[in-house]
Amino acid sequence: GSTVSPLSSQRKRGVALTTNAPVEEFVVRGGRLVEVRTPGGVFAAEQYCLTTGAWSGKLGAELGLKLAVKPIRGQIALVNPSTPVIRGIVYVGRKYFVARDDGRILVGSTEEDVGFDKSTTAGTIRDLLDFAVRLAPALQDARVERTWAGLRPHSADGLPYLGRAPNLSNVCVAAGHYRWGLALSPGTAVVMTQLMLGEPTSVDLAAFRVGR
Repeated sequence: GSTVSPLSSQRKRGVALTTNAPVEEFVVRGGRLVEVRTPGGVFAAEQYCLTTGAWSGKLGAELGLKLAVKPIRGQIALVNPSTPVIRGIVYVGRKYFVARDDGRILVGSTEEDVGFDKSTTAGTIRDLLDFAVRLAPALQDARVERTWAGLRPHSADGLPYLGRAPNLSNVCVAAGHYRWGLALSPGTAVVMTQLMLGEPTSVDLAAFRVGR
């Protein structure tokens, strides 16, 4: 059957999405964030949630927040074997295979403390491909279709920041999930919604407080 993309579902709920609009300035008055100025326009809201991944430390500092979040680069390769090799997800230590429905396989990943550098490097990609072929020799002749890198948001103590900003009454933070952002995103969405609506959260957020 047909599927509905998350973005389409959000638009149907009245969510407006603005892309390519980096923050140029936060406007703070009386202990509240009142505007966010971007090249795409000025945005104002009753409440804000900072969910800016590896960039949360930098942006948080502009709001007077101390978020010990830094980027850790992860390189990855996409290979396309001529015949199916594996199904599902296979973890070996910190590396993994992810078999896609189209037959392609994601091979990842690294953990590199190199700042905001999203480039890929020949030696690291070679190591990933060597790992892939050792584990599944049938990948020897697979086509390498793409390589890229992403930046994971690593917090100093290994825990994400989930909670209200101590110095701004209408700002919340959800950042620093590191390698588990996708897996933890549904639960994060639930507790942050509860928090912003003033409801009791289903998880005690004390260990994840902003400013710890």
